[in-house]
Amino acid sequence: MSTYFYDDAIVKKLQLWTRNTEVTITGPDETRRLFEVIADKTNDSPIKLPLICLTRRGGYQVTAPSKKPLSFDGLTLEANLKKSQQLNAIPITINYQLDVYARYFKEADEYARNLVFNIINYPTFQVEIPYENIDIEHDANIRLVSEVEDNSGIPERLISGQFTRITLGLEVDDAYLWDVRTRDNYSIGFRISVENEPVTDYNINPKTDFFPDSDEETNGKIV
Repeated sequence: MSTYFYDDAIVKKLQLWTRNTEVTITGPDETRRLFEVIADKTNDSPIKLPLICLTRRGGYQVTAPSKKPLSFDGLTLEANLKKSQQLNAIPITINYQLDVYARYFKEADEYARNLVFNIINYPTFQVEIPYENIDIEHDANIRLVSEVEDNSGIPERLISGQFTRITLGLEVDDAYLWDVRTRDNYSIGFRISVENEPVTDYNINPKTDFFPDSDEETNGKIV
């Protein structure tokens, strides 16, 4: 389960902030092929401003490169006497770049100002990790990590004419790489015999450490 879950979640948050406006939001995949995507959506009409583009600054940093319990013995999603489904995780930091395009500086500056306030005041966003018929929810946070820069002087082939481009550096420093594993469980059987009482048989699941009556699933939320 890769980092694109975070890309999608941040785009959804940006779309929520800009709903009922004329702003177009593009995620990392769309931004990489921006000209073709915008052209397809608008039947080859010119790119319209304002436009907010989210891109990934390279890959990501693994913040805990050594083996930890979370990386191999994480959250148990569901368990029974035979099988256990386990969600393991490795903490990472993902760096992003957010570019605000507008025709005039005043307009771009206003959008950037609103984004800075929203990111600082409402940094938390929710990532949904799909697992069979369950969406496991994980809360992460966007943080500003660099100056807000006016990059209007950098040539841009996608937009003709005069325009303003303001760039914000972002990071998600509480992200994770996710991995779901299925493991076989082994039961320990024993018999208790008490004088003048019926013999009772027990099976203990060492993984779940309880006496399961059925194959019930256990759902979890990771925060």
